[in-house]
Amino acid sequence: MNAAFMAKSLGFDVLESLTTALNDAGYNNQTTKEVMIQSTDSAVLVKLKQQKAKYKLVYTLQPGIGDASASSLADVKEFAEAVVVDRSSFFAQSVHFIINQTSLLTDLQSAGLTVYAQVFRNEFVSQPWDFFGDETVEINNYAQSLNVDGLITDFPKTVRRYKRNSCTGLGNDVPSYMGNVTVGGLAQLLKNQAAPQAQPPSVAPMPKLDAPSVQRPPFPTVAPKNAPSGAAPPPGSSPSAAHTTAVSTCILLVLACATLLL
Repeated sequence: MNAAFMAKSLGFDVLESLTTALNDAGYNNQTTKEVMIQSTDSAVLVKLKQQKAKYKLVYTLQPGIGDASASSLADVKEFAEAVVVDRSSFFAQSVHFIINQTSLLTDLQSAGLTVYAQVFRNEFVSQPWDFFGDETVEINNYAQSLNVDGLITDFPKTVRRYKRNSCTGLGNDVPSYMGNVTVGGLAQLLKNQAAPQAQPPSVAPMPKLDAPSVQRPPFPTVAPKNAPSGAAPPPGSSPSAAHTTAVSTCILLVLACATLLL
């Protein structure tokens, strides 16, 4: 949903409607569950920060980032408490073989940002070969080896099953199938054992998150079309169907994100 477009072209402030609806529903006062608002647009989160929204603001990074500059991290810290990182940004990969781990996770956590990884799926074709087509092995590596702060998944039942397992608390007696995968181990094995034509090709350096890629133009002022400035709606008028639908959709998206991140 493009909030800036809706504000500038349609005259509809979806951010104000969203926070008002959440507040009216009592989510700004409850402490049982944490409500998060996630966006790929920094201007949206800056606007919510200015409105003093009582919700955790989460910035979604573009996929394929290898590390982050100090200036970009400082910018993100201005408007967000957490970031969502695509799985493709944690490891440099060549035809689904992990080559090495990027420094992005260390950069983000060192800056004090909570890091959520996305999107985990059960289908083996969505995973690097290093995890042997086993979604539990992949989840275990992100939880135990990388120590990300949370996972976003298309299969919540799989993550819930992993959280309930007792293997990770066995210390030195942890079974081998719950051990961490050696980063780049499979690619190194191919390098040592396979013919040159069977080895994964070299990969180019991954791009860095910099300040210009984070910064966006300020959120536009809402100016209703075909209505004089300062005009108020007639007494007793009800919101339009489009307005009601948009607000309901926003609430649904926020609650869905909050559920997945818990």
